[in-house]
Amino acid sequence: MKLLGKIVLRQLWARRGLNAIAAVGVLLGVLTLVAISGIMDGAGEKFFSTILQVSPHIVVRAERLDSATTPRPAGFEGPSAIAYVTATGGDPRRRIQRPVEMADAIEKLEGVVAASPFAVGTGIVASSSKTRPVELRGVDFARQDRVTPLHGYVVSGSYASLAATPDSALIGTLIAADLGVKVGDRITCVARGQTASLRVAAVFETTINAVDKGRLYVNLRQAQSLLRRGDGIDGIDGIEIRVGDPTHAPEITTRIERVFGYDAESWQQVNANFLGLLAQQGFVVNLVIGALLAVGGFGILAVQIMIVGQKRRDIAILRSVGFRRADILQIFLAQGVAIAFVGSLFGSLFGHFALVWLRTVKAGGGGGTIFRAEFMPIQETWQTYLSAAAFSLVVGALASLLPAWRASRVDPIDVLRGQL
Repeated sequence: MKLLGKIVLRQLWARRGLNAIAAVGVLLGVLTLVAISGIMDGAGEKFFSTILQVSPHIVVRAERLDSATTPRPAGFEGPSAIAYVTATGGDPRRRIQRPVEMADAIEKLEGVVAASPFAVGTGIVASSSKTRPVELRGVDFARQDRVTPLHGYVVSGSYASLAATPDSALIGTLIAADLGVKVGDRITCVARGQTASLRVAAVFETTINAVDKGRLYVNLRQAQSLLRRGDGIDGIDGIEIRVGDPTHAPEITTRIERVFGYDAESWQQVNANFLGLLAQQGFVVNLVIGALLAVGGFGILAVQIMIVGQKRRDIAILRSVGFRRADILQIFLAQGVAIAFVGSLFGSLFGHFALVWLRTVKAGGGGGTIFRAEFMPIQETWQTYLSAAAFSLVVGALASLLPAWRASRVDPIDVLRGQL
């Protein structure tokens, strides 16, 4: 085995120029894989980490499902949930009835962390002569923070003061900038012909453009009044829910629909288009990277075929002194794998340096993008390097298989007689 290793190393060194060219092909493929994977994984991680923090995992809509899916309390744990279902199971109205009790019942479900009723509508906010349209959201600030922890995104003001003052408002940084207001200033909100004067109690920044420039949070009763939902707690548009494991949101959504009879959507359903786009991009990127690595494999194939053609007499001598066909096969396979390994090693190294550099590149996230970030979001994982190395080694082995097989089939008698 040591002798085979020495022969492999001598052959690699003897044709180091050609082997280096083949290794560069693998290097470029691995470099591309690492760099693009880091960019895409970083964008995906940014999306999921932000969206899953400032958006609910499940939203229950104020819309009854068909009677075939009406809730059946049998087998459902939690006395408060059974009491709620029993009392409201046949109500045909579109508004959620007894939403606080329903939210309490939902929190009894396994896997659910918190639930909070909300009211939502469109409105216009104004300050001095400046106006802008907003999504008006009425929430119970204390309860809502358990579902979407907005307090962590407050950049000025106090989140705790929102629940204490009925006319307080929580606005995004882009709204504040457009209106030229700050904490303590008053703004006017108009919705469905109703007008209210609100005090800016806090300003938040999620880096999600649609949220920071278009969402205004107020107390639930204030929103119901502006949206003409009445003063009662029944004027609710839905219930937002946070679960312990976001990947289980679809299963919990199905159970909520079955138990309570209201339409519900998981975050996967809400973001289905974006998730589908990410999947398509991932497929295309993998296809391109696979093609690049295949090109590197063809480089190894060409070099190996050339070496086999030049080394027929040497192969015949090795066979004549006792080397088996399997030994010859191993020698050329090992050469191809070694070339791929060197290319993968340097490709991973250069890929790491490329990701380090990309972290310093300005992202340029403006109003036309989904997120705002000062620098490009990059994520570097060991799984990427492992998959790159495995893929390149497989490509190297497959590329060397045909030349190695041809080398192992060389007949030493024909070569030594000069017939080949």
